[in-house]
Amino acid sequence: MDCAKITYGFGSYDCSKADSIKMYILGMFLAREVSSDISFFRQWLFDPEYTCIDGNTIELDKESGYILLRDTYSQEKIPTTLKMSNQQFLKLLDDWEEKVIKLKPKEVTIKYENDEFVIETKNE
Repeated sequence: MDCAKITYGFGSYDCSKADSIKMYILGMFLAREVSSDISFFRQWLFDPEYTCIDGNTIELDKESGYILLRDTYSQEKIPTTLKMSNQQFLKLLDDWEEKVIKLKPKEVTIKYENDEFVIETKNE
């Protein structure tokens, strides 16, 4: 099981720990790019005209039913890519909205197991 921890402090979320580069990319995407508004990414997913986004920290590409996420500032010769289905991407956005944007927990854990991303939250 891979996971990433996102914590709230000083008015925003940040990916504070990740078990892999892929999970760090996902944590940074949700904490920094999505933050408190999923509408832009939802619209982008369903808009066939636009295939890529260059965000502040994460780049996104659409490719044959999949979303590819990469660290914009990767120091790797071949940057690590997190690949997920459109359905996984949409579920993550929905879960982020329901569990994080609406509830504003102090800690968020994203787990990847059995080809599924799960968001868990804590307020302690």
